[in-house]
Amino acid sequence: MKDFERYKRRAERITAASEHSGNGLGHTIAWVMILIGVVVTGLQTHALALKGMSGSLLYASWLEIASWFPVVLLEGTAIGLIIGRLYTFKGTEQRRRGHTASFIVWGSLAFNTIAQFAYSAGGELPELLVNYTRYVLPLCIVCVPYLWKWLLDLHPDSQERIATLEVEAEYNAQWRQIQREQNRQVVHAFRQGMNSPRVREAISGLTEKAAIQSAIHIIGAIDSTVDELQAEYNQVAGAPRRPVLTPATTTPNWKRGNGAAGVLD
Repeated sequence: MKDFERYKRRAERITAASEHSGNGLGHTIAWVMILIGVVVTGLQTHALALKGMSGSLLYASWLEIASWFPVVLLEGTAIGLIIGRLYTFKGTEQRRRGHTASFIVWGSLAFNTIAQFAYSAGGELPELLVNYTRYVLPLCIVCVPYLWKWLLDLHPDSQERIATLEVEAEYNAQWRQIQREQNRQVVHAFRQGMNSPRVREAISGLTEKAAIQSAIHIIGAIDSTVDELQAEYNQVAGAPRRPVLTPATTTPNWKRGNGAAGVLD
């Protein structure tokens, strides 16, 4: 136990001494070398992109801006992956994917540098490099943002937030499904109840009761008797006229026929 404590104290002294013995200078030299490499590979990538995109109508109107997009994205990703691996990448899968992506990014920068030197030596850009600069190199405009989106999703805080939101979304979906099922059951039960004989009889009885109450209300609102209402009606409409019979109309048909026959005789 005493040997372990003595070893632990010695390890702590060595660790403290290493933290204060040229550690800042070592980090400074490493970052200076990285920045020099980034600047050089950035210039090579920009020259390659500019020469490869100059003959395409797709980039004719914004060639100066488009040629800098691969440079900024690739070089920024190269620096960002280093910083992320040292400080911000806290998930196991996130660190693994970021470390693998760093090899791909630095490999792309190395290929761009070699391609630029090959162009300078030959004078003309080979067809393979033309297709690379026009169709493959611009893909970093999409691939690099997606890479950072992927790494952000793999962060433990992001995964916890995503898991919480997924559980909440699943709960909401199940709750809405339960509500819809309950509503369908209520509507189905209501329709079955409306079609039952007891409900029909109850509706008929209530309808008849409502009609009787309405008739009682209407009759109760009439204060006059039937004779008084009849007299008022006759006064407004006038007394009924009896038909006036003329002699022609009062003479029987056979007599009128005989008279006509006598005249003819």
